[in-house]
Amino acid sequence: MDGEETTHVEGSYTILQDHINKLTENQTNIISKFEVLTKNVDELKKILAQFSYKIVALEEVALDRRTLKTEIKVLKNRIDELYAIVKEGKEDDSCPSDDVQDIESCHSGFSCSSKVLSVVLCGKVDRNVKVTMTTGLDRDTIRAAYEDVRSDTTPTEWAVFKFDGARIVCSARGSDFTEFRTQFSDDDRAFGYLRLQMGDEMSKRKKFLFVTWVGPNVSVINRAKMSTDKAIIKDIISNFAVELQLENQSEIDIDQFKDALNRAGGANYGTGVRDL
Repeated sequence: MDGEETTHVEGSYTILQDHINKLTENQTNIISKFEVLTKNVDELKKILAQFSYKIVALEEVALDRRTLKTEIKVLKNRIDELYAIVKEGKEDDSCPSDDVQDIESCHSGFSCSSKVLSVVLCGKVDRNVKVTMTTGLDRDTIRAAYEDVRSDTTPTEWAVFKFDGARIVCSARGSDFTEFRTQFSDDDRAFGYLRLQMGDEMSKRKKFLFVTWVGPNVSVINRAKMSTDKAIIKDIISNFAVELQLENQSEIDIDQFKDALNRAGGANYGTGVRDL
């Protein structure tokens, strides 16, 4: 190898060595940056975990506030309803003026007990009778019945909910519509939840209907309670296409129910092959 070739090889070796040094330097930089990035990712994970915890805590607070707001609204509506009922009796001469003034004071100041309100209807209701302000729910049985009706794996197609004292409970479930009709008497206040098969032969689908029943013999006070009681149970019975208010046995009719669902959901051109 002559001197010129030796010089060329040495020059190439020097260039190659420079490239290797630069690659090594770049590799070192990449490793350093990767370590920094890893630390940043770990920090971000910690921050995200903290945010997730705070979000859950805020959601719990928001839920508590919504629940409290709903309870206050229900309580206020109940007081307004009872106040209106008592107010109607003011024109009756037998109604003691002191009693009316007491009730008006209670209503205007919103200072009545959170548990009970003594209602005096012109001597027609015992002064010692106390009206429970908040209706309770048997949440477990109501939710179980609600999910049972909604399930495609069970034959249950309706559930009925009635009052057991101051609590709403699930009183019956079933799949036969004739049996469903027998659940509502003239003295009852109740709610019903039904699953009906709608659509035509080419497009069958399940629809859900919620009914409120107030029998013709139900007292004025209990009638007034139904709007707030309905709001309470709808906290669980929340998914339905149509809601109906029924007060007569003739209104508990499957064809009328299906007509209401059809009107709510559009035209139905099929013959329909399945009833309750």
